[in-house]
Amino acid sequence: MVVTKPSPGERTEKGSPQRFLMVKAIVITLVLGTTMVIGYAGYAMFKNQGLVTKFLAPHVPTSQSSVVLTDSRPKPFQPDVRLTREGIDLLLDALDEAVRRKDVNGVLRHITHDATITIHLKQGPQQQMAMLTREEYRKTLAMSFAFPSANDFTRTNTSVSLASDERSAKVSFKSTETLRQANREFKTEGEETLVFNIRDGKPKITSLEQTFPGDST
Repeated sequence: MVVTKPSPGERTEKGSPQRFLMVKAIVITLVLGTTMVIGYAGYAMFKNQGLVTKFLAPHVPTSQSSVVLTDSRPKPFQPDVRLTREGIDLLLDALDEAVRRKDVNGVLRHITHDATITIHLKQGPQQQMAMLTREEYRKTLAMSFAFPSANDFTRTNTSVSLASDERSAKVSFKSTETLRQANREFKTEGEETLVFNIRDGKPKITSLEQTFPGDST
């Protein structure tokens, strides 16, 4: 659950932080509404990708069907990479630093191009959800980073669950950050769940579920 906690100095001006959060929520909601349409269109194209591949595949004459081509070149060696708790902690630390620097590319380099990305926006008891592509997530992340903050993103309550084959892992955590508006500051809290898999010999995020803080009033 996302909670917005005003600082003591704000108590005499309760309206301003709530209005600021409401503006933020409206902007992100508009982005999510647009990206949902784009995402569904992209999903439809993805479903028909097999048909496109079929038409683009080279035609092999039937008279040559008995010819079998072999590749004599040696295949590159693929190391047997396994996930460890220490390695995952290092990746999480790198992601934390990228968020504090508001480095969009620093975050995205750890996410696969076909990752499943789910964004939730909470506003009190209401919640909106959208499925984004990696490029749509880039735009949403850049918009989130555009809001002034103290660059004090902190990850808490981290839970890591490694698969028995050590080739995948599920990570859940909460986060806090101080947002700023003029001379006022207030804390926001979020939640995130990541799934890591080995891709091309490297651990990558293949699934990301994130909750954006909205107006909790």
